[in-house]
Amino acid sequence: MPGILTMESDRGALELLEFATVRPYPQVLLAVFLFFMLPPLLLGALRNWWDRDGRARAALAWPWRAPAFWLPGVLWCVGWAAVSFVLHDSDGLELVAMAASTLVFVAAPFSCLNPRTLDDAAPARWWRPGWPGMRALAMCLALWAAYALASFAVGEVIAIGPAAWTMVLLSVLDELLSACFLVIAIAIWLNRGHWRAVRSDLLSIWRNGFIGEYVWQSAAIAVVFIALAFPILVCAIQAIFVIPQYEQWAHATGAQLPTGLRLLVEAYRANGILLFVLAVPLGLYFTLVQGRLIRQHGVGKGDSHEIVAFPFR
Repeated sequence: MPGILTMESDRGALELLEFATVRPYPQVLLAVFLFFMLPPLLLGALRNWWDRDGRARAALAWPWRAPAFWLPGVLWCVGWAAVSFVLHDSDGLELVAMAASTLVFVAAPFSCLNPRTLDDAAPARWWRPGWPGMRALAMCLALWAAYALASFAVGEVIAIGPAAWTMVLLSVLDELLSACFLVIAIAIWLNRGHWRAVRSDLLSIWRNGFIGEYVWQSAAIAVVFIALAFPILVCAIQAIFVIPQYEQWAHATGAQLPTGLRLLVEAYRANGILLFVLAVPLGLYFTLVQGRLIRQHGVGKGDSHEIVAFPFR
């Protein structure tokens, strides 16, 4: 197809990268590849320092040992993608996807933070629910409300537009609050709200190298998010700026767009549904991973603080 900028034949959208970098396309592709290889290489270099015992890495691989976990996630994504492509004109489809995803997110802590699941060699029955007790549930909700209020306040201060260094510090503070909230909430959940046991466990993991493992694991999760966000961003840019021009060109010349471009258009139109759908298996995975790491440090393993399983399995 003609170039998106010069309309020269057979140049396509490659001109966008060459125009932005003033470099030939092969050089741009190599530079982008090397740039995005840096985070995984850095993670590998830091693993021997922050994750000496390999617990964080083992926790990241732990959910993949159970086909009963990853296979339903794949079927969930593929099924919703097929439905969204077939029923893309349906007004209520996005609402249904949002409602279904919200229900899964609400139920996630009850299943993914069940000690029986976290202690298994593989989460083969990860959907098995557990009840942490009203005290733990109320404390986690109160902690979440306090964190949400603090995060909102930090965001409002950032929106005012203070100095650049202040914005960076506040952004780092928001990330630290999020990390601390998650660890404390899981410790409360696994200890059924017994604060003395929570405090004892938090002091214990602080002395046992948990901080380095948690930082390394969080960095690995961030790399996964970047790896997923980049192609989504590229598809959005193509669907907004590139494909409409080619649609006009095809309409004027009587040509037909390639199947790949048509699928990208449909994917962008259904991006609201697909993002909700993709967030469900990712949210379940990360909850299992972080719960497994914290549990491996002995959090909530006191005899009197085990979570009660629901009567149904």
